[in-house]
Amino acid sequence: MKLSLNNFKEYGFAGIGLVVLLSLIAFVNEKSRVQRCQGIDIKMIKNNDQSYISKEDVKKYITKNGLEPLEGKVLSEIDLGKLEERIQQIDQIEYCEVYGDLKGMLHVKVKPYIPYARLSSYISKNDQYLNESGHFFPLSKYHSERVLLLSGDYFYKKKSLQKQDDASLMELIKVIKTDDFWDAQISQMDVSKSGQIKLVPVLGNHIIEFGKAENIEQKLHKLKVFYKQVMTVKGWDKFSKVKLQYANQLVCE
Repeated sequence: MKLSLNNFKEYGFAGIGLVVLLSLIAFVNEKSRVQRCQGIDIKMIKNNDQSYISKEDVKKYITKNGLEPLEGKVLSEIDLGKLEERIQQIDQIEYCEVYGDLKGMLHVKVKPYIPYARLSSYISKNDQYLNESGHFFPLSKYHSERVLLLSGDYFYKKKSLQKQDDASLMELIKVIKTDDFWDAQISQMDVSKSGQIKLVPVLGNHIIEFGKAENIEQKLHKLKVFYKQVMTVKGWDKFSKVKLQYANQLVCE
Protein backbone atom coordinates (compact mmCIF):
# COMPACT_ATOMS: atom_id res chain seq x y z
CA MET A 1 0.00 0.00 0.00
CA LYS A 2 1.37 3.39 -0.96
CA LEU A 3 0.70 6.43 1.18
CA SER A 4 0.90 9.91 -0.28
CA LEU A 5 2.46 12.86 1.46
CA ASN A 6 -1.02 14.19 2.22
CA ASN A 7 -1.89 10.93 3.96
CA PHE A 8 1.21 11.22 6.13
CA LYS A 9 0.24 14.78 7.05
CA GLU A 10 -3.28 13.76 7.95
CA TYR A 11 -2.09 10.90 10.14
CA GLY A 12 0.53 13.15 11.67
CA PHE A 13 -1.97 15.87 12.59
CA ALA A 14 -4.36 13.24 13.96
CA GLY A 15 -1.58 11.77 16.08
CA ILE A 16 -0.58 15.18 17.42
CA GLY A 17 -4.22 15.96 18.20
CA LEU A 18 -4.60 12.68 20.09
CA VAL A 19 -1.46 13.37 22.13
CA VAL A 20 -2.71 16.87 22.99
CA LEU A 21 -6.13 15.50 23.99
CA LEU A 22 -4.58 12.81 26.20
CA SER A 23 -2.30 15.40 27.76
CA LEU A 24 -5.25 17.65 28.55
CA ILE A 25 -7.17 14.74 30.10
CA ALA A 26 -4.14 13.83 32.19
CA PHE A 27 -3.75 17.47 33.25
CA VAL A 28 -7.41 17.77 34.24
CA ASN A 29 -7.32 14.48 36.13
CA GLU A 30 -4.16 15.54 37.98
CA LYS A 31 -5.64 18.94 38.80
CA SER A 32 -8.89 17.42 40.08
CA ARG A 33 -6.90 14.92 42.12
CA VAL A 34 -5.08 17.65 44.04
CA GLN A 35 -7.72 20.40 43.87
CA ARG A 36 -8.82 21.55 47.29
CA CYS A 37 -12.30 22.67 48.25
CA GLN A 38 -12.55 26.45 47.91
CA GLY A 39 -16.07 26.77 49.26
CA ILE A 40 -19.62 25.39 49.33
CA ASP A 41 -22.34 26.67 47.00
CA ILE A 42 -25.83 25.65 48.17
CA LYS A 43 -28.77 26.08 45.80
CA MET A 44 -32.45 25.50 46.62
CA ILE A 45 -34.43 24.26 43.62
CA LYS A 46 -38.19 24.33 43.00
CA ASN A 47 -39.09 25.73 46.40
CA ASN A 48 -41.46 28.54 45.27
CA ASP A 49 -38.90 31.07 46.59
CA GLN A 50 -39.80 30.07 50.15
CA SER A 51 -37.23 28.99 52.73
CA TYR A 52 -38.55 25.77 54.25
CA ILE A 53 -35.00 24.94 55.26
CA SER A 54 -32.09 27.38 55.40
CA LYS A 55 -28.79 27.09 53.53
CA GLU A 56 -27.04 27.43 56.87
CA ASP A 57 -28.86 24.37 58.22
CA VAL A 58 -27.86 22.38 55.13
CA LYS A 59 -24.24 23.41 55.67
CA LYS A 60 -24.43 22.35 59.32
CA TYR A 61 -25.57 18.87 58.29
CA ILE A 62 -22.78 18.62 55.71
CA THR A 63 -20.06 19.66 58.15
CA LYS A 64 -21.58 18.10 61.29
CA ASN A 65 -22.07 21.53 62.88
CA GLY A 66 -18.59 22.64 61.82
CA LEU A 67 -16.78 19.67 63.37
CA GLU A 68 -15.84 18.37 59.90
CA PRO A 69 -15.09 21.46 57.77
CA LEU A 70 -14.75 20.87 54.04
CA GLU A 71 -12.95 24.02 52.91
CA GLY A 72 -9.29 23.18 52.32
CA LYS A 73 -9.84 19.45 51.93
CA VAL A 74 -8.82 17.72 48.70
CA LEU A 75 -12.02 17.32 46.66
CA SER A 76 -11.19 13.80 45.52
CA GLU A 77 -10.98 12.71 49.16
CA ILE A 78 -14.45 14.02 50.04
CA ASP A 79 -17.12 11.30 50.09
CA LEU A 80 -19.92 12.97 48.13
CA GLY A 81 -22.31 10.07 48.71
CA LYS A 82 -21.93 10.42 52.47
CA LEU A 83 -22.65 14.15 52.25
CA GLU A 84 -25.86 13.43 50.31
CA GLU A 85 -26.88 10.90 52.97
CA ARG A 86 -26.41 13.53 55.67
CA ILE A 87 -28.56 16.06 53.81
CA GLN A 88 -31.31 13.46 53.24
CA GLN A 89 -31.63 13.23 57.04
CA ILE A 90 -33.30 16.66 56.97
CA ASP A 91 -37.04 15.96 57.14
CA GLN A 92 -37.99 18.83 54.82
CA ILE A 93 -35.67 17.64 52.02
CA GLU A 94 -37.00 15.53 49.15
CA TYR A 95 -33.86 15.29 47.01
CA CYS A 96 -30.25 16.47 46.94
CA GLU A 97 -27.20 16.26 44.69
CA VAL A 98 -23.56 17.05 45.61
CA TYR A 99 -20.70 17.48 43.15
CA GLY A 100 -17.40 19.35 42.76
CA ASP A 101 -16.01 21.40 39.88
CA LEU A 102 -12.54 22.13 38.51
CA LYS A 103 -12.38 25.45 40.37
CA GLY A 104 -12.64 23.68 43.72
CA MET A 105 -16.24 24.63 44.51
CA LEU A 106 -18.48 22.03 46.12
CA HIS A 107 -22.00 22.40 44.72
CA VAL A 108 -25.03 21.26 46.72
CA LYS A 109 -28.44 21.21 45.03
CA VAL A 110 -31.34 20.74 47.43
CA LYS A 111 -35.04 20.26 46.63
CA PRO A 112 -37.31 20.83 49.63
CA TYR A 113 -40.76 19.26 49.82
CA ILE A 114 -43.54 21.62 48.66
CA PRO A 115 -46.62 21.66 50.94
CA TYR A 116 -50.00 20.93 49.36
CA ALA A 117 -51.96 20.67 52.62
CA ARG A 118 -51.50 20.74 56.39
CA LEU A 119 -52.71 18.03 58.76
CA SER A 120 -54.18 19.36 61.99
CA SER A 121 -52.31 18.47 65.20
CA TYR A 122 -55.42 17.07 66.90
CA ILE A 123 -55.18 14.20 64.40
CA SER A 124 -51.42 13.73 64.63
CA LYS A 125 -48.99 14.49 67.44
CA ASN A 126 -47.86 17.65 65.68
CA ASP A 127 -49.07 19.56 62.65
CA GLN A 128 -47.57 18.14 59.46
CA TYR A 129 -47.43 19.21 55.85
CA LEU A 130 -48.51 16.94 52.99
CA ASN A 131 -46.71 17.01 49.64
CA GLU A 132 -48.04 16.18 46.16
CA SER A 133 -47.13 12.49 46.43
CA GLY A 134 -48.98 12.00 49.73
CA HIS A 135 -45.92 12.14 51.99
CA PHE A 136 -46.21 13.84 55.40
CA PHE A 137 -43.27 15.96 56.56
CA PRO A 138 -42.67 18.31 59.53
CA LEU A 139 -43.35 22.04 59.50
CA SER A 140 -40.54 24.46 58.85
CA LYS A 141 -39.28 26.90 61.46
CA TYR A 142 -38.48 29.38 58.68
CA HIS A 143 -41.73 29.64 56.79
CA SER A 144 -45.41 28.89 57.37
CA GLU A 145 -47.28 28.17 54.14
CA ARG A 146 -50.97 28.99 53.78
CA VAL A 147 -52.37 25.71 52.48
CA LEU A 148 -55.50 23.60 52.82
CA LEU A 149 -56.09 22.42 56.40
CA LEU A 150 -56.93 18.71 56.74
CA SER A 151 -59.03 17.36 59.63
CA GLY A 152 -61.32 14.43 60.42
CA ASP A 153 -61.17 10.82 61.56
CA TYR A 154 -60.05 9.62 58.12
CA PHE A 155 -56.52 10.80 58.87
CA TYR A 156 -56.25 9.14 62.29
CA LYS A 157 -53.02 7.10 62.46
CA LYS A 158 -52.32 7.73 58.79
CA LYS A 159 -48.59 7.64 58.06
CA SER A 160 -49.08 8.94 54.53
CA LEU A 161 -51.69 9.26 51.78
CA GLN A 162 -49.78 7.10 49.31
CA LYS A 163 -51.95 3.99 49.26
CA GLN A 164 -54.40 3.22 46.48
CA ASP A 165 -57.33 3.88 48.82
CA ASP A 166 -56.09 7.47 49.20
CA ALA A 167 -55.69 8.16 45.47
CA SER A 168 -59.04 9.89 44.87
CA LEU A 169 -58.64 12.08 47.96
CA MET A 170 -55.14 13.06 46.83
CA GLU A 171 -56.59 13.96 43.44
CA LEU A 172 -59.06 16.35 45.08
CA ILE A 173 -56.30 17.91 47.20
CA LYS A 174 -54.17 18.43 44.08
CA VAL A 175 -57.07 19.99 42.16
CA ILE A 176 -57.69 22.46 44.98
CA LYS A 177 -53.97 23.28 45.33
CA THR A 178 -53.28 23.79 41.63
CA ASP A 179 -56.44 25.77 40.78
CA ASP A 180 -56.06 29.45 41.67
CA PHE A 181 -59.76 29.92 42.46
CA TRP A 182 -60.20 26.85 44.69
CA ASP A 183 -56.82 27.34 46.34
CA ALA A 184 -57.98 30.79 47.43
CA GLN A 185 -61.57 29.80 48.30
CA ILE A 186 -61.26 26.48 50.18
CA SER A 187 -59.57 26.75 53.58
CA GLN A 188 -60.34 23.39 55.20
CA MET A 189 -61.22 19.82 54.27
CA ASP A 190 -62.82 17.60 56.92
CA VAL A 191 -62.99 13.90 56.03
CA SER A 192 -65.00 11.36 58.04
CA LYS A 193 -63.80 7.82 58.68
CA SER A 194 -65.98 6.61 55.80
CA GLY A 195 -64.53 9.19 53.40
CA GLN A 196 -67.37 11.73 53.41
CA ILE A 197 -65.91 15.18 52.74
CA LYS A 198 -66.95 18.60 53.99
CA LEU A 199 -65.24 21.72 52.69
CA VAL A 200 -65.00 25.02 54.53
CA PRO A 201 -64.81 28.08 52.24
CA VAL A 202 -63.03 31.35 52.90
CA LEU A 203 -65.85 33.45 51.45
CA GLY A 204 -69.37 32.63 52.63
CA ASN A 205 -70.95 31.30 55.80
CA HIS A 206 -71.74 27.81 54.49
CA ILE A 207 -70.40 24.27 54.61
CA ILE A 208 -69.90 22.39 51.34
CA GLU A 209 -71.00 18.75 51.64
CA PHE A 210 -68.88 17.26 48.88
CA GLY A 211 -69.61 13.58 49.52
CA LYS A 212 -66.84 11.15 48.60
CA ALA A 213 -63.87 12.13 46.43
CA GLU A 214 -65.46 11.10 43.15
CA ASN A 215 -66.75 13.01 40.10
CA ILE A 216 -64.47 15.77 41.30
CA GLU A 217 -64.45 17.97 38.20
CA GLN A 218 -68.25 17.78 37.79
CA LYS A 219 -68.91 18.68 41.43
CA LEU A 220 -66.53 21.61 41.44
CA HIS A 221 -67.99 22.84 38.16
CA LYS A 222 -71.50 22.74 39.67
CA LEU A 223 -70.27 24.66 42.69
CA LYS A 224 -68.52 27.32 40.62
CA VAL A 225 -71.64 27.85 38.49
CA PHE A 226 -73.72 28.12 41.69
CA TYR A 227 -71.32 30.71 43.07
CA LYS A 228 -71.47 32.80 39.90
CA GLN A 229 -75.20 32.57 39.23
CA VAL A 230 -76.73 32.35 42.71
CA MET A 231 -74.34 33.45 45.44
CA THR A 232 -73.42 36.70 43.70
CA VAL A 233 -77.16 37.54 43.56
CA LYS A 234 -78.52 36.06 46.83
CA GLY A 235 -75.46 36.89 48.92
CA TRP A 236 -72.62 34.78 50.26
CA ASP A 237 -74.26 34.28 53.67
CA LYS A 238 -77.68 33.26 52.37
CA PHE A 239 -77.18 29.49 52.79
CA SER A 240 -75.65 27.39 55.56
CA LYS A 241 -75.17 24.20 53.52
CA VAL A 242 -74.39 23.45 49.90
CA LYS A 243 -74.70 19.75 49.01
CA LEU A 244 -72.86 18.35 45.99
CA GLN A 245 -73.10 14.61 46.64
CA TYR A 246 -76.26 14.10 44.60
CA ALA A 247 -75.98 13.24 40.90
CA ASN A 248 -76.82 16.02 38.44
CA GLN A 249 -78.08 18.40 41.10
CA LEU A 250 -77.00 20.81 43.80
CA VAL A 251 -79.02 21.20 47.00
CA CYS A 252 -78.67 24.16 49.34
CA GLU A 253 -80.22 25.02 52.67
